[in-house]
Amino acid sequence: MVFEQFATWVVDALGLTGAPRAAVHFWVYDTLKILALLVTVIFGVGYLRTYFPPEKIRDYLSGKRAITGYVLAALLGIVSPFCSCSTIPIFLGMVGAGLPFGVTMTFLAVSPMINEAALVVLPGVVGFELTALYAVSGITIGMTSGFVLNKAGLDRYIKEFDFGNSDVDVDEPTHRERARQAYVEAKDIITDIVPYVVVGVGIGAVIHGFVPQTIVTEYLSGPLGVFGAVAVGVPIYTNILGVIPVVESLIGKGLPVGTGLAFMMSVAALSLPQFMILKKVMKKELIASFAVTVASGIVVIGLLFNLLL
Repeated sequence: MVFEQFATWVVDALGLTGAPRAAVHFWVYDTLKILALLVTVIFGVGYLRTYFPPEKIRDYLSGKRAITGYVLAALLGIVSPFCSCSTIPIFLGMVGAGLPFGVTMTFLAVSPMINEAALVVLPGVVGFELTALYAVSGITIGMTSGFVLNKAGLDRYIKEFDFGNSDVDVDEPTHRERARQAYVEAKDIITDIVPYVVVGVGIGAVIHGFVPQTIVTEYLSGPLGVFGAVAVGVPIYTNILGVIPVVESLIGKGLPVGTGLAFMMSVAALSLPQFMILKKVMKKELIASFAVTVASGIVVIGLLFNLLL
């Protein structure tokens, strides 16, 4: 493969051997591989998103059965932007457009946790079977969280917020305008996430090259590992693509798969900056309930994966 050959050429040119060679090769190869996948995937999905503004989604969901709304919200979350804080403006648009509370909360949970680019990258890390299980688990957590929060009547903790006029008629964009919009969005997203990918792959490279396997298996693989992974993941703010290389290295060193995926989910779906932004539209009771519900689902999935895999 071209990227692997280039990474080998770099470490050969630098004269690296041993752990430094393994670390730099991992860093160069994984960075190029992830960024190459992103360019095509982000532009393609960005173009498709131009067909689904919140108002159109609201009109389509009106009159649908509740389960249909939850499923569609989860699927829309997969093809939404790439981190929790870039998801929130769409979430606000959905609330302002009058979508049901449980549906919007499902979208808010699923969107940062699963996206199409991650589903393209993950098979190379954990395989296609585990990638499918990860996607199904994330959708299940999101739908369950939305359902539970809705049944608990927590929509009363949505604040009064000026969502603007969501019923303004706009002309249907041309294909050229859609392509231009997708290009601008892709450029903005890629520019925003490149530092996270580079740093994430760098951390993964250090783990891959320098951290002894015994440290991971001895200190991170115990029964409390999943709880610790979620607790550590919440304060970290990044997108899921910046976490994947770290998890790849940890799993390669012997970290249980469930613990690694729980860490990845918690970093992506639960972050302190996300909660700060959500304070504009949610009261603290709803934010806390959302965090506890999603975190509980992640812990259950992580423990289940460790037990079965």
